[in-house]
Amino acid sequence: MDYTLKTVFTSLNILGSDDPIHQCGASTVKLLLTRPYDLVRLAHDKLHTYPFKEVPTCWRRLYTDASISIAISQIRTHSQDGQLKETDFNGWQTDVVRLLDMAVIMTGAPRRRAIIEEIILALQSDWIELEDFEERPSKRQRVDDAFPTDTLSSPKIRQPILECDRLSVSGFQAHLPTAIPIKITCALEHWPALYERPWRSPSYLLEKTFGGRRLIPVEIGRSYTDEGWGQSIITFKEFLDQYLLMKSEKVGYLAQHDLFSQIPSLRNDISIPDYCYTNPPKPAEGTPLAETDIAQLEEPLLNAWFGPAGTISPLHTDPYHNVLCQVVGKKYVRLYSPHETERVYPRGIGDGGLDMSNTSQIDIAAMEDPDGDHSLHEKFPLFKEAKCLECILEEGECLYIPVGWWHYVRSLSVSFSVSFWWN
Repeated sequence: MDYTLKTVFTSLNILGSDDPIHQCGASTVKLLLTRPYDLVRLAHDKLHTYPFKEVPTCWRRLYTDASISIAISQIRTHSQDGQLKETDFNGWQTDVVRLLDMAVIMTGAPRRRAIIEEIILALQSDWIELEDFEERPSKRQRVDDAFPTDTLSSPKIRQPILECDRLSVSGFQAHLPTAIPIKITCALEHWPALYERPWRSPSYLLEKTFGGRRLIPVEIGRSYTDEGWGQSIITFKEFLDQYLLMKSEKVGYLAQHDLFSQIPSLRNDISIPDYCYTNPPKPAEGTPLAETDIAQLEEPLLNAWFGPAGTISPLHTDPYHNVLCQVVGKKYVRLYSPHETERVYPRGIGDGGLDMSNTSQIDIAAMEDPDGDHSLHEKFPLFKEAKCLECILEEGECLYIPVGWWHYVRSLSVSFSVSFWWN
């Protein structure tokens, strides 16, 4: 730990001339080691002054470095001769992890991701050593090492998606010009996340998240299109306890989060499918994305999707090709071609000027509910003419969703999926 602190301290003191943090002002940067709490408050106010995507990098850098400075101070206070003291280890370390994770989630931790992970890994290593040494079973809560097996009934598949077993990369490349979804079975058998280091094990996930102390952003509510939907930042353990291991009146969903850059040890349990390094077609002419200028990705974008049965991603499109991989549980997926866009009734500009044109007005669950609002069919008369494809995505399978295809996803059990966007 002592070596880690020295390395981090040096990084805070030696800032490159091109570091955006200098734009906060020299007098402000000088306070990083003496008044970090004040700088966190200052940067926090600045973060909420701008729309998220427009926050100047200097304030994100300041928030991050001030948080790291506080973390170093806390660790040194609880250290002696380079080793952490045992007294109240579980209390202050939780605060330090929360502080650092909040910096990652709120700012992206520009230029500091590796340093933050190094600090947390050092803390976690010392925590594991203390836990093993002390052997305090009375203080350890037992975790049933399995998620609830309750499942929702699977819809009858009337228009099945094309399916292929162990599709080769060359075979996948040959399929791409068709611009049609395809489900690939037995595609992830080499992933440790399925068997060797199984994500279906709550205890394994808690171990990888520092005893569940790591913070994650959770969507609260059935769907982001519903009234009352919101977001909360909670610990991984709170998420498991409140929404996965016990039944809850509310739905909690870890959705579209870059979990694997935040917690690289989980990233080691999976691999980017070779399919993502093929050459996909551009959006078809005459479809909504055909005239859109989409940035070229240097590497695939990875996102985690983890939640209980009943979580929903409403009918929407993405600007990239997608390989959706199912690691735990199963999901129902329904897709509509970009040529069906008129029949699925895209939203427009929402409140606050937010462009929601990639999301449909159709609530598929409500439309299919026999006891639901029948006026919805009158409100969206063309929807019944829209042609769809559908499937049940099981553990170890992946689904290729071409760019611009509308897709609706509903988990039928506790489910952990990883999406890979590429173009």
